Amino acid sequence: MSALWICGAGAVSPAGDGGSGPRRVPEGLPLRAGFPASAVRWLDACSLWWVNAARAAAGGGLDPGWGQVVGLGWTSVAPVQEILTACHRRGFAAMPPARFPLSVGNAPAGQAGLLLGLRGGAVTLNGKEAAGLAALLEACRLLRAGLLEGCLSGGVDELDPFLLRLLRHIRPSGSPPLGEGAYALLLKRSAAAPPGALCRVAAWAQCGAPCPPHRYPDAVPLLERLSADLSRADDLPPDWVCLPADTPALAEAASSWAGRRWPRARRISFQPRLGVCGASWAGAAAEAAGAVARGEAGRVLLMAVATGGAAYALTLEAERGQ
Repeated sequence: MSALWICGAGAVSPAGDGGSGPRRVPEGLPLRAGFPASAVRWLDACSLWWVNAARAAAGGGLDPGWGQVVGLGWTSVAPVQEILTACHRRGFAAMPPARFPLSVGNAPAGQAGLLLGLRGGAVTLNGKEAAGLAALLEACRLLRAGLLEGCLSGGVDELDPFLLRLLRHIRPSGSPPLGEGAYALLLKRSAAAPPGALCRVAAWAQCGAPCPPHRYPDAVPLLERLSADLSRADDLPPDWVCLPADTPALAEAASSWAGRRWPRARRISFQPRLGVCGASWAGAAAEAAGAVARGEAGRVLLMAVATGGAAYALTLEAERGQ
């Protein structure tokens, strides 16, 4: 039976951590390099960051049959709805020109498919704070179903200036940075580890609970349900557990629960470095895959909870037998 493998990782971040981790687009590299000027002239930051992160994750070996699943967290849906409403009523000539960059920003997977020559399915989803992990789970489903042999997946986020000003006023002091940028991973389906594979995707799970759209749910019951679903697939304990830390209360609840559930596992809080944007979960997965490949951890579990009540989990591990 075929397994799923993470075979590459790339990142584009205005901040950048400068340390080990996914291959980063070098600072100062013209992000429009290698593409026709007419094709990228109007691209927003989300699409431009994603196409370069995806290109870095592929490592120069793009396959036209690969697909994409990209998660968006901060990107607003309202401007896109305005465009679609105008087009539906009066045709494409009625598209508000000022909104065009935002329409492109809501579809980085489609733009990257055109620019990179990828003919596989291109999916852009909005997963809020857990967007990067939500996208990775969807990519795993497409690969497991046999619809794709390879998929570029991850998350991208750009902070609109208005949103940035608003959130800076309402977020408590000491909160993790908001974060923005793109993190891409290359996933492949193969019976044996492909050349250059970083790690194996062992299991994934998803659940939800009723919750107001702009509030976090009670995290512990959701984490318990995710853990139970993963245990049915494979009950091996993780060496590392990457946990949400969007708010102090969420961080404390998740860490306390994980300490009781897996007392020997190292609890990782990556958001103080990468930010609380949805893309950061794909960044955490990229860093976890690198840690497994370097032998620093044999098994890593990532667990995310988003406002509105959605929760996701993904387990990465070294090739069995290593």
